[in-house]
Amino acid sequence: MSTLHNGRLERHMTVSARDSLGIFYEQVTNIVGMRELEDEGKVMAMADYSYPFDFEDNMFKDFFTVSGTRITARYSTVKQFGLLQRIAWQMPREQFAYMAQQLVENMVTKFTSNAIDRYGRNEVTFAGGTFANIKANMKVRGLENLRRWHVFPHMGDGGIALGAALYTNYLLNGTSSYKFTPYTGASYTAEQTVEALKGDRSLIHEVSDEIENAKHAAELIAKGNYLFWFQGAMEYGPRALGHRSILAPSDSEKVKEKLNIYVKKREWFQPFAPSLLEEEAERMLHYDHKGYDKFMTSAYYLKDELHERERSVVHIDGSARTHMVGDENRGYQELLRQVRHACGYGIVLNTSFNIHGMPIAMAPEDAIATMKATKTKYMFINGVFVTNRSGV
Repeated sequence: MSTLHNGRLERHMTVSARDSLGIFYEQVTNIVGMRELEDEGKVMAMADYSYPFDFEDNMFKDFFTVSGTRITARYSTVKQFGLLQRIAWQMPREQFAYMAQQLVENMVTKFTSNAIDRYGRNEVTFAGGTFANIKANMKVRGLENLRRWHVFPHMGDGGIALGAALYTNYLLNGTSSYKFTPYTGASYTAEQTVEALKGDRSLIHEVSDEIENAKHAAELIAKGNYLFWFQGAMEYGPRALGHRSILAPSDSEKVKEKLNIYVKKREWFQPFAPSLLEEEAERMLHYDHKGYDKFMTSAYYLKDELHERERSVVHIDGSARTHMVGDENRGYQELLRQVRHACGYGIVLNTSFNIHGMPIAMAPEDAIATMKATKTKYMFINGVFVTNRSGV
């Protein structure tokens, strides 16, 4: 934990591996039969299928304590793992996951609230793998002593290099010399895309402008189709943010199931996430006005009257991992405005452009291969509209 004072970061404390909530959650992920450092989000999603109970009844409640701004584990990581294994045999997986999730939420909110009070800073930035946990982040956002909140878009180890570079840039040049954007990856032109498509008779393509592509894509989504959306520079971080995305209607269970069968192959309990216009946040969400979440780093509760309508992007508890889109992504913003014009709300299902377990499509060749492997019918890529003759 650090504070920024007079242009310098001052470290106040560190957390050892022994006391790490992240390692605890990795162990839980392993014990329920999932992949460490990969499937923690599935554990979080599964937890909502448990019967809820008070923290005082949680068998993990004494595994960690928060004293001021220090988190302390009761057991070594080895002993902790053995205890978790024994406890897991006594209950369904979803209850085990619920206890782990409840513990993390409780510890993180106490720690954050104490840190705000101790250092008098109510504008807080978070990083570290534990802050990939969107449900814990939602609890943190709800703290009354927190005014502004931000989670770095690549909150895990992959963010360290860029964080170091940004801080060095700040020391050398000041805060105004660089405006962060997650769209820092490779980008491709329409000409490069057409070249990649050349000679492939199974795919039909036509070049169009940005506005026409957004309008056409919105029409297809409004008619109940899913499609591939590949535009501009690739996103930085673990979320699809509208440059390498698969998009679908937010109100169709049928299309959601089709997407799962042919492309994503996710567990039945794992929800999809929405992108929505930031100007729709207050209309659609129980929004807290603590900053637009442009990087899909927190959950929000949808308004009760929208649960049924937005059934392909809302979780069983009424929450959604929401991506709020503004002027930083004008092409995607235009698509959402066209969706609002066609459907009444500027919201779509948004998931990463990849087959489950594979890397996100980076280059046009990757996108084309994914389109053919999944028999996806429609793709909008760098100003080119592509139709798959073999699409379903």
